[in-house]
Amino acid sequence: MRNFAFVVVLVCVALSGCTRSARLYPANDIATATGVLTADFKSYGSGHGDIKIIMPDGELLSGEYSLVRGGAIGFGNVYGSVYGSAGLSSFSGSSNSYAMPGSSPGTASLFGDKGTSMLCEFYNDNFSGHGNGGCKSSKNALYRLQF
Repeated sequence: MRNFAFVVVLVCVALSGCTRSARLYPANDIATATGVLTADFKSYGSGHGDIKIIMPDGELLSGEYSLVRGGAIGFGNVYGSVYGSAGLSSFSGSSNSYAMPGSSPGTASLFGDKGTSMLCEFYNDNFSGHGNGGCKSSKNALYRLQF
């Protein structure tokens, strides 16, 4: 009976997901006005989950993220916007030549209750669960994403 209770608790924890946080650091003057943002995302272990950001003005942005194991189509436009201007990447249009062994590219789409939207592109290290990327809001604020 004791083992059964342990299994039930373990299954409930696995199904509820794990909540983690990421930081969005300003990468241009528009984003500097908002300061550093915190994104809370829920991982279900499937490469897909929910994400939320509370903006300084109280607007709640919510959406979802997805990882694409083994590649992505049209990935790199936002990432290149955030990291490309200083020559730190070799992005061109919507393609990339950056690769991180053992990683998966991912995207996140969020929409706020006051009309703000945000698109993020990132690389997730499949072994550690950490990563980095870039986010761009509908107000042209650019952020460096780290988790």
